[in-house]
Amino acid sequence: MGIWEAVAERGTEVRFGAGDVLVRHGEVSRHCYAIRVGEVLVTATSTQGATVVLGRRGPGAVIGELSALDGAPRSATVRAIGDVTAVVLTGVEFESLLRDEPELALAEVRRLSRQFRELTERYSIRGEELRLRIVQLLQTNADESGDPVFRSTREELAGWVGATREAVIRALRELETEGVVILRRGAVELCGRGS
Repeated sequence: MGIWEAVAERGTEVRFGAGDVLVRHGEVSRHCYAIRVGEVLVTATSTQGATVVLGRRGPGAVIGELSALDGAPRSATVRAIGDVTAVVLTGVEFESLLRDEPELALAEVRRLSRQFRELTERYSIRGEELRLRIVQLLQTNADESGDPVFRSTREELAGWVGATREAVIRALRELETEGVVILRRGAVELCGRGS
C-alpha cells in the first residue's frame, strides 16, 4: 500500500475554499492535515502583532503535525490560498501512520530537520544583521557628535534600528560580550574610541 493510500485509509477527506483557516495560531487541537490538492499559506504573529509569512505548502505537505503529536497550542495559522483538498487525521491516527509507514516517518523527520535549519539560519542571520545595524548607528552617532556614548533607552534604540526591544537587548548583550560596546543605564558606549 502506498503512503497516500495509507493516509486516506486512516483519515477523512475534507475541502476548503480560498481564505478558509485550517488551523489557527494558539488554538489547542490534536489533528493534522495531509494536503492532496491546492496550496496553503502558513503565517505567525510577531510579538509586535505583525503577520509573518513562514511559507507556502502544497500537495504532500502535512500541516499541524506538531500539535497533533504533542497536544501543545498551534504555533501558526494556516489558510487555504485557493481550493484545497486534504485528509484530516487525529493525533492518534497520525502517530499510528508514522509507526506503520517508516518512509513517511523518515520523510517527516527530514522535513522538520530542514525547517529547523532554515529557521535557525534565518534568525541567526537576522541577529548578525541587527548587531551590524546597531554598530553602524553607534558609529554614525560617534562620527557626527564626536562622542562614543549613544544616549537612548533600549526602546528608543529598537525604534532606530527597526527591531523589538527584546531583540535589541539580546544583540547589545552579545556586542558587550564581544567587547564592541559597554552598556550603561540609558546609554551605550562604542568601544575603541576616545571619550
